[in-house]
Order: sequence, then structure tokens, then C-alpha cells
Amino acid sequence: MTTTGPGEVSAREAEVLEALGARLSNSEIASRLHISVRTVESHVSSLLRKYGVADRRALAVLAGGAAPPEAALPGRTAAPPGRMAGLPAALTSFVGRERERAAVLAAFGESRLVTLLGPGGVGKTRLAAVVAGDAAPSFPAGGAFVDLVPVGGGFVAQAVAAALGVTERPRQPLEDAVAERLGRGRSLLVLDNCEHLLDAVAGFVERTLSVCPGARVLVTSRERLGVPGERIVPVAPLPVASDAERLFLDRAAAADPGFTADPAVIAELCARLDGMPLAIELAAARSASLGADGLLATLDDVLRLLAGGRGAVERHRSLRAVIGWSHDLLGEEERTLFRRLAVFTGGFDLDAAVAVTRGGGRGPVADVLGRLVDKSLVVRRGGESRWRLLETVRAFAADRLAAAGETDETRRRHLEWAAATAAALEDRTADATALPDPRAGGWRDDFDAVADDLRAALAGSPPGPGAVPHRLARALGRLCYARRFLTESLDHYREAAERAPDPGEAARDLRSAADGAHAVAPAGHHAFESLLASADRARAAGDGDAVAVALAAAVITANRFSAGFPAEVPHERLSALLEEAAAAGDRGIPSWRRCWRRRPRGTRAGRRWLRTRSWPRPPPRPRAPPATRCSSARPSTR
Repeated sequence: MTTTGPGEVSAREAEVLEALGARLSNSEIASRLHISVRTVESHVSSLLRKYGVADRRALAVLAGGAAPPEAALPGRTAAPPGRMAGLPAALTSFVGRERERAAVLAAFGESRLVTLLGPGGVGKTRLAAVVAGDAAPSFPAGGAFVDLVPVGGGFVAQAVAAALGVTERPRQPLEDAVAERLGRGRSLLVLDNCEHLLDAVAGFVERTLSVCPGARVLVTSRERLGVPGERIVPVAPLPVASDAERLFLDRAAAADPGFTADPAVIAELCARLDGMPLAIELAAARSASLGADGLLATLDDVLRLLAGGRGAVERHRSLRAVIGWSHDLLGEEERTLFRRLAVFTGGFDLDAAVAVTRGGGRGPVADVLGRLVDKSLVVRRGGESRWRLLETVRAFAADRLAAAGETDETRRRHLEWAAATAAALEDRTADATALPDPRAGGWRDDFDAVADDLRAALAGSPPGPGAVPHRLARALGRLCYARRFLTESLDHYREAAERAPDPGEAARDLRSAADGAHAVAPAGHHAFESLLASADRARAAGDGDAVAVALAAAVITANRFSAGFPAEVPHERLSALLEEAAAAGDRGIPSWRRCWRRRPRGTRAGRRWLRTRSWPRPPPRPRAPPATRCSSARPSTR
């Protein structure tokens, strides 16, 4: 039976497809998703049409063997079997490494975790990408290539989930959603550049492999993870007498098609660069202007100056020297932009580069950026208008930024860019909800592209309250909730409350945290505590109405979601809270009336307690809400 590729698959259709893969009946799916059986039938019919298959059994097969239906968020389509999401596009030829490629493929026959181990600049990332492309047909359930360079501690699962297209759902933490996707068959996960997240990556990998018997993980790192069963494949510099010279000639020809040089000079140059691929590529980028003899003479002086240095091993010092040498050949405009780009932990677009450059317009910045690309200090992502610095190069640029005394100012500009970018994405989430157009899901891809930089900007901002970090934290709370990173969303709302410039704003952030907590189960206790904290902030702000609404909502939460509490909240305390709420606010405003109509009556014990209470009668509903009090709220029609 042949199938056609699906059209756009909605998030709800993706959930139905997943349930079909679990061989659930329509009634079971309806119960699981809290929708009607007729709605399930409609979604099944739509899936049959989009996938071009004859019956639900064929859909079940697709759900079990295709790429994750969760990836089919609005604006996306389900990935075909064997697809490696996020695999870097090759912009240049791949030279050598036949032995290492064979070693990795052989290692997967003996171990489910293989680590490419070697120093920075030795070519681990490129090797991993090539191996993943070679091995993809052997992994029918597909997988993902995840660059961890921009990822901070605690966000490994988010990075993997974004690459796979899976999302957190109520009663299913993000790590479980990732494991469910990778556990559907034989899959491959590549985690690139793990050395700054060794503990987090080791824990994530160990959990994933323990519950996903068909999964394989390929890691690149400067240190081993130390996970049981880990198989190490060392990645050494290229052999000087063969592959290193081939690489230099290939890259030099790309810079200057007419390039020629004495083979002995090229051999000596590659030997002085220790066969390190990154150093060779940086040097080859200068071949058009200096020629091989000029390269050797200039580089010889640089390395001689560094010969008496202490600290890193020789090949690391020589790599740093080559970057420094390339940097010294830059013009002043190029040096300035180069060091300021160090604040971006991930990729960046032209507008982002302009934002961190004082007084630079799009045209001048684009011109300088192009020159940095030509000199191999900045890498352009294939097929995209986005750029990045390799991690080794970025570390050097950060040192130059600090030496120029511009770190604080550039980080401030980076923070302002992050807050503005997050706000623009937040506006697009509202548009995506309201307008069912084909671009509605595009904001997710754009958020994934900048999420690590938004997080890093917030983490690196000065501690304490501040308008810009507060705005960024609040926007991240909304974005992560919309992106279904539910637990992370709560953390951002809580940080927003700590960053709030006044207690009234903090009260709003804590209310948002409480609202979001209901999507994370069991979360009744967290929502309850957030609401009480919100009432405290509202009390400090002198907003009695906000105090009343927060306390009333806290009582409702304690009664309706008591399963999420470590211990039952005493009824006496709930009585006191509700009486305080009645005294604090104006019970005539719409928000208070809504809370009153939803007062607790969920549990049997709660209903008995409510019958014993003498509740103050709410005032008659006003004909129209006062213009100065919640006038935008819709009055109740009850």
C-alpha cells in the first residue's frame, strides 16, 4: 500500500494519531482526550484523508513507525521515517575520517551510547553529522541532531524536545514525552558539544536509554559522560601527511580557485597547525591574500611568541594563536562586530547583530558580517539568514570583548534585544491562536531558534528587580506555556515576580504561575502557594480587590485539587482565607463575582464543611460594572 505525505496536521489530530498507534478505540480516545466520540471520528476521517490511507489500521502503523506525530504542530507536517531532524547542512566537502566513521558505526553494534572524544576544533561536530547521515537509513524511527552549545544547565530536555517536535502535556513531563518519541522504534539522538553540561547530559542520556530500548545516542564532547556502557571513539587531529594537506588545499581552492603552492610548504604549515581542522580552515581562508609562503612566515612568528606560554597543551595554544592571528588581521570595524557577537550563545540574524552594535545600521553591519564570514570567523547556516560563531571562536571573541571593557554594555544591549524579541513572539502566539492561517505555527520555529539566547540573556542580567528583565521573564513564561514547556513556564513566571519593579506586577506574575500550575499535575499545592504569595504582593501594593480574588482562588484550588497537596489544608484555614477575601475586596466587581460563583464545593468533605459555614451573601449584580473597576471584564449573565 502506498501513502501520500500528509498535509498540515493539527496538534489535536496528532494526539488522535498517537492514540490510534496505541490501538485505542474511538470511545477510549474520547475519554483520554476529553472530547466527544463524534469529534474523534471527525479527526480520524481527516487523518485518513491527509495521509491517503484506507483505514485506521494503516494510521496505527504510521503512528508507530513514522516520526513523531507531536511534531505536527500547527504550521508543521509529520516527518517521514528515518528523518534526522536538525541535521546540519553540509556547505563544504568532508575530508578524511574513514577510520573514525567505521569505528562509530561498528561501536553502535556493541553499545547504545557512543562518545566522540577530542579537543575543541578537531572536527567532532562535522564527523557526528556525517555519521548521522550515513546511519539514518538504519534508524527507521528517525531522530534528531541537537547542538548543545547555546543550551544552559537544566534545559537539555527542552533542546531535545524542540528538535524532535514533542511537547509537554498534563501528567506527562517533558522528559517522558521525549522518551515516548524515541521509544517508538530504532531511533538515533545526536547530542553535540556536551562538555559544559556533563552531569545534565549524563542524567538525561541514562534515563532515555533505560526506557527506550531501540534508541542509540551519539555524543560529542571534550570529556566522557561516565555513563555505564559508554563506548569512546577518540577523534585525533588529521594526519599531517595526507588528510590535513587535502583539507588545506580544498579550502584554499575555495578561497582562491587559482591557488598553487609548494607541497613542502603546505606540509610544514599543516604540521605547525598540528593537523587541527579548525586551525587549518582559518589559515586556508587567508591563502588568497597571503599565499602559502606568507601564511607560513606570519604563522611562524605567532607560534614562536606563544612557545613559552603556560597552561593549555601545545595544540590548544596553537589553535588559539591561529584565531588570534586571524583576529589581528581584521580591520577595526570587523574587530568591533566580531567581539560583540560573542554575547550570542546560539545563532543570530542580521537584526540581532545590529541590536548589539552601537550606531550600526543594517547595511553596514551586513557588509562587515559578510567579511567575517569570508575570513571563516563567522559561520553562516546553510539555507538560512542566520549566523553563528563556533564555540572555540566565540570564547576568543568573549575575551576580546572583556579586554575592550565592553562586556556590560553589550550584554545590556543583548538583554534589550532579547526582551523585544520575546515580546514580538508573544504577540505572534496570540495571532496564531486567533487566526487559523498556514503561518500560525511559524512562531514556534522562530522561538526555538532564539530560546537559548533568551534564557541566557535573562540568566546573565543583573540580579534583582528591573523593568527589562521582568518583561523578558514574563514573556518567556507565556512563550514556554504556549510552546508546552509547562514546568519551565512556571519557573519564568516566578522569576518575573522576583524581577517585578513593584508588588502589583509581582502579584500578576504569581497569578499567572498559579494558572499555569494547573497544567502540571499534581500541581494543586504549587498553585495554592503561588496564589497566597500573589495575595501577599497585592496586599503590599494596596490592591484589596486583587487580594480578594487571589485568596478566593486559593480556597477553590485547595478544595477542587486536593489530590495535588501533600496534606489536606485544614478547613479552618480555608474559612479564614475566604473570610479575609470577603473583607479585602469589593464583592461587586465582576472578577470577585466569578470567584464567588466558583467557590469550593468539589470534595465530599468540602461540601460538608461549606454547609456549616455562614457565608456573606453577595450583593445584587450591578446593571453595569463601574467604569473604573474591571470595565473590560464581561459581566456574568447568571
